[in-house]
Amino acid sequence: MIRTIITPEQRNISIKLPKGFVGKRIEVIAFAIDEINDNQTGNVFSEPVQTHLATENVLAKDWLSREEDIAWQNL
Repeated sequence: MIRTIITPEQRNISIKLPKGFVGKRIEVIAFAIDEINDNQTGNVFSEPVQTHLATENVLAKDWLSREEDIAWQNL
């Protein structure tokens, strides 16, 4: 998994993927970080999405392990 935070200077962005990603289906998600915690104007994300985003870093510790890669390699 690759995760990065950028501040785009224009509407178009491009990403360079590792060779191992070529030919595979990948998911790219873009959202404005400040929208996650925007309580003043009403949140744009539903509660389940907020929970997902809040737990992603914790779960990534388990997801980003050699053991996990081995477990999922045949799917």
